[in-house]
Amino acid sequence: MVKGDFMLRKSLVVLLACTVSGIAPVLSAAAVTVAAPATSSPGAPAIGGTPEATINTLDGVLLKSMQGGRRLGYSGRYRIVAPVVQKVFDYRRIAALTLGDYWQKLSPEQQNEFVGVLADFTAATYAARFDSYNGEHFAIVSSQALQPGAEGVFSTFTEHNGKVHHFDYILQKDGDHWRIVNVVADGVSDLSLRRAEYTETMQKKGFAALIAHLKAQIAGYAKGS
Repeated sequence: MVKGDFMLRKSLVVLLACTVSGIAPVLSAAAVTVAAPATSSPGAPAIGGTPEATINTLDGVLLKSMQGGRRLGYSGRYRIVAPVVQKVFDYRRIAALTLGDYWQKLSPEQQNEFVGVLADFTAATYAARFDSYNGEHFAIVSSQALQPGAEGVFSTFTEHNGKVHHFDYILQKDGDHWRIVNVVADGVSDLSLRRAEYTETMQKKGFAALIAHLKAQIAGYAKGS
């Protein structure tokens, strides 16, 4: 990717983050930190002090899932991925952003149920899709501060045939930890897609139908193993 294309992609992701989460961007050159590309490993740092550490933790467990492949099966990969995914994503904030005005209309019990199913669905998706390994690798390319407490991390996933995918993350600080609130995969915002789908389901069919829909997708991933 040429430099101009990368900077354009980065700017678009920053603007998307601002639109979705109401973050005011900081676009000065001093806000940009460029890291040397480095592949992640199952021994990546635990979630903690930096946004990069959070992404390295996620990338590491996804590689571990891929390397386990069919030997582990879907259930084995899920058991590896789920505890880490639970830590690195801020599901309560994602749930609120995803449902918009509908979030406040849910009871506390419904909110908790939705957060739990959302976490389960994310882990199931990763366990189903990252299911084999043939030399693929992740690398963090750069990070950029959006404002105090909010940062974008820009990374790549390279397939065995050399094809490169872009995974760009928006993270917000939660106490001493940095947690993911959005993933933009090859220019497509996961949060925006979910928001469109889930709010439409809420509007037309209601909360119970949304939960049933997500659980059916989770069951489909399990059967697909």
